[in-house]
Amino acid sequence: MTIAPDSLLTAAPRARLTDRTAAATSGWLVHPVFDLLLVANVLWPLLIWLGATDGFGRRDGLLFWQVYFITTPHRWVTLLLVFGDRQRFRSRSGLFVGIAVAVVAVTLGVRFGTGSLTCLLAIDYLWNAWHFSAQHHGIARLYSRQSAGQVAEPSWEKWAFRLFLLYVIFRVAGTTWSLENLELGLAQFDFVVLVIPIVLLARAARAPFALEGGGLVYRASVCGLYLGMLWAVHEQRPGMVLAFATASALFHATEYLAVVGWTLHRKRGKDTSALGLLGWIIPRWVLMMAVFMMILGAGGYWLDQRWLEAWLTVNVAVAFLHYAYDGLIWRRSGAASPA
Repeated sequence: MTIAPDSLLTAAPRARLTDRTAAATSGWLVHPVFDLLLVANVLWPLLIWLGATDGFGRRDGLLFWQVYFITTPHRWVTLLLVFGDRQRFRSRSGLFVGIAVAVVAVTLGVRFGTGSLTCLLAIDYLWNAWHFSAQHHGIARLYSRQSAGQVAEPSWEKWAFRLFLLYVIFRVAGTTWSLENLELGLAQFDFVVLVIPIVLLARAARAPFALEGGGLVYRASVCGLYLGMLWAVHEQRPGMVLAFATASALFHATEYLAVVGWTLHRKRGKDTSALGLLGWIIPRWVLMMAVFMMILGAGGYWLDQRWLEAWLTVNVAVAFLHYAYDGLIWRRSGAASPA
């Protein structure tokens, strides 16, 4: 699961306050184990091994769980954060509804007007690339804001972080191109791009580990994953590219669900009656997320086998809503955005 452990959810208010304060001053969001496994995702090398190993259905099995039970639920849960939160929805109901109407209209218009989703899938890749880079940077900033020794982040560092991730994602897309001269040029530029994560990690390592250890580990894990992906593209190893891309998708979705769970957990003990449905779910978050992920994953797989085009159309629309709403609700909250 990608939410706070039961022990944290059932702790007394004073214990929760103590744990939260300790997490902040030590540079972790919840607890080192929780952060390492579910936010920094330090076990991603294991996913690479599973994804790159043939036999026993390892690769297909990994893709199955990633697509249906992790990636799909993490997109759909954003709708709950918007429409299930009465207070948030009422504050900008016109904008939220307007975005939904526009996304559904465009998606259905393209689907029935052209008979294909190719154009929308291209847009989805581009928007998703920005979404990935923004979320990773947002969580890195979240760690900095939690830290007792935080310092202001210069604008160039923010854009260097995001552009490095974007470059790697577009290099992955380039593996499907047949532009030899462009590939040769980018292969040389790969070595220049290596400077970015080196500089970013060197800057992050300047702070005492006891204060910003979580942020440093998170940045190192993200940079390590994307450097590995860049290496796979550079060496023209499509099997490894697929393995890294799968691990990246799992990393992204898992950290999102973990941060959402952590954010909602902080509301426990407060009056959540104004939130509506979400307020009722928060005390039952662990159970509800487990049920939600199982039902949506199994249901999605069943629909995918019988009404592929219809289910794909729905999920493209939900993906666009996920990207658009995330850009609004996390920035609106005034906290570092995970998306």
